[in-house]
Formats: sequence, structure tokens, C-alpha cells
Amino acid sequence: MPVRSSRSCAASPTRTLGFCLALCLAALVAATSSAGPPPASKPLVALSAAEVETGGTLIVTVDVRGLKAPAREPALGFGGQSVPVFPYPGRPQGVYAGLVGIPVSTAAGPAAVTVSWGEGPGRQTVSAEFTVRPGVYGEDTLTVDPRHVRPSPQDLERIRREQAEVRQVYASGSRSRLWRETFQVPVPGEMHGPFGTRRVFNGELQSQHNGADFRAQTGDPIRAAAAGVVRLSKDLFYSGNAVILDHGAGVFTSYSHMSRIDVKVGQTVARGAVIGLAGATGRVTGPHLHWTVRVGAANVDPALFLEVMRRFGSS
Repeated sequence: MPVRSSRSCAASPTRTLGFCLALCLAALVAATSSAGPPPASKPLVALSAAEVETGGTLIVTVDVRGLKAPAREPALGFGGQSVPVFPYPGRPQGVYAGLVGIPVSTAAGPAAVTVSWGEGPGRQTVSAEFTVRPGVYGEDTLTVDPRHVRPSPQDLERIRREQAEVRQVYASGSRSRLWRETFQVPVPGEMHGPFGTRRVFNGELQSQHNGADFRAQTGDPIRAAAAGVVRLSKDLFYSGNAVILDHGAGVFTSYSHMSRIDVKVGQTVARGAVIGLAGATGRVTGPHLHWTVRVGAANVDPALFLEVMRRFGSS
């Protein structure tokens, strides 16, 4: 409704003063309403779960669309580590996602991720809290080649070189998301060695299982869990013939104990592509696939990871 002219209001000051004030107030309210809600002072942060088990994967959603000033890609952090973010599949522009892996060693109790945005002196940070609960893990007793329990000095030197190489692979992955479809299990066999199990080799406690074992016969095809780039393809002391795929955004998968490797470093593979054949190389008791999923700085439970990744679906 248009506001009346000052002449109309001045014609009868006593009678029309209240009416004019009411009209002015109505015009002000209308103008404010048409401008929409006031801009937000911080992004909207949402977590996929309020409680996460050690070895689990957390989806963090960051919505910067309502900020007062146009915001660049926000920064996400957990446990002192930078977490890559990427446009959330199927969401409007300005909505980002990040995947946070919860290490097995994380103490149970309160935890938080941090989200930072802005530039220079105007940079700000908020926290989003969740609870970590301890996973429940069993124990396996296995008998393997004594060489893989008590390595020689030469083998120890090889192990150190290989561990440094693998660390470099994980430190230099693509921050952009390379997968588009949801992740799949690399072999059809059932899982028989769950994540987190304490491993006793030849009567000595050696390690905690950092992946999942799947039943497979020598020569069975092993398929890429999702699209990615081959970052490692070689024989390793403990893992035998192994491949590491970089899926981007901090996500890697590795495939161990293969009888044959069919891909090379730098090669791009599609979801479902055959990357090698199952076998029994390295520290094993028989043919199978050892499959590891790494999210950020943590090896995570592949079963829990697959469950979380189904929320993304295809894009």
C-alpha cells in the first residue's frame, strides 16, 4: 500500500497523526519483509550422527549460502588435521561436505570438528560437537611364515622404506572428489576377518587389523570399489602384491595379497574395473582379499564406511 503524501496528513493533524504513523510503520514492515531474512553470521553445520564409533566415518555438512558476505570454500578440521571439503552431491551451490575418519586410538567421550571461513582478520571458526564411543573388537590367533613375525635386518630396512612410501602416498592424495557413484565391495565373498580385531601371529601379539578380510580364491577378480587413480602398485613385505587407489577428498582404498596386479601407478580406473587377481602373497594364512579404507588420517571400518557412503548415493 503506498504511503499518503505529507499534504494529506497535514490537512487534519490531530485526526490523522495516528493514521499516518500507522501507515509509515506498515510501509517499513513491508520493506523489511521483502528484503528476506537477515544474513547469517556463521555457516550452518550438520553432522551425520551425534555419536560415532571408533573406526567410524562422519559426514559433515557445511552450508555457507546465508553468510553476510560471499564465502569461499570453508575449511574443516578434526584432531589437528585438515579435512578436504567438496560440493555436496545433489545439494545447492554453497553446500559442502567433508568426511572425517575416527581413528581406533581416539579416546571415548566428547569430540568436535571445526569449521573456519572468511579471510584475514575477519576469519572465524565454530565447532560442532559429537560423542566418540569405543568399538568392540575380538582377537584372532594365526600361524604364518616366521619371517613375517620376526623380520631379518634386511627385511626391517625394506619395511621402513615401504612404510615411508605408503605414508607419502596418503599425504599427497587429491583433495577433489574423484568418485561419483557409491562405493562397492571389491569381491563377492563374505567378510571373515572384521576390522579392529587384535592379531596374534605365531603366539605373539603383533597388530590390530586395519581393514577387513574377504573370502576369495586365487585368481578371483578384484574390482575397484569406486573410481579413482592408482597411487601404488607393487609387492610389499606384509601386504604382498598391493594396490592403493586414491578416490579424492581424503579417501583411499587398498587391496592386498593379490596373485597378480593389473594396473599401473597413475592409471585412472572406473568403479568395478578389475585391478588384479586374489591370491596369498605377503603375510597370510591362505588366499583372500585384505581390503583397507582410509579416510583422512585414519584407517576406518570398511563396513561402517560403506553404510555411511550410501547416504551420498549417485550424483
